[in-house]
Amino acid sequence: MTEETVSITRTITVTKEEYSEVENYLRTYSFYKKLLKLEKYEQEYFERGRLPEINVWEDPSGNTVAVAKMFEVRHFIMSMQNCDEKLMLYNIFVKGHSVERCAELMGISRSSAFRLKKRALVLAAEHYTTKKRWEKK
Repeated sequence: MTEETVSITRTITVTKEEYSEVENYLRTYSFYKKLLKLEKYEQEYFERGRLPEINVWEDPSGNTVAVAKMFEVRHFIMSMQNCDEKLMLYNIFVKGHSVERCAELMGISRSSAFRLKKRALVLAAEHYTTKKRWEKK
């Protein structure tokens, strides 16, 4: 019986615009998370005078757009194939960790973590542009 080997090597090419677009798209999660925390803080501070435990999925102000956008970004990341790149994107953009902290959590060097982040954004850009093309049809 002979063994077959499978090699997976492919080159992914994305434009700088696609790369920047997906990075900005992923950053919207942290923007809306901060917005919801701020609105929750303002509501509690001015109405009751105490600070509760903040849960960003609760929507005290009726800001369903922010919650929907956060869900969309999280769903986009989770729809990618399981790999270290997906884990890196999740930790950076959803959890809000720095690249250095991700390196520590993943047990890799800082330089490897920065290379992994770049590779993750390239994969995300490819996934994002493919998704956009599919939605246009």
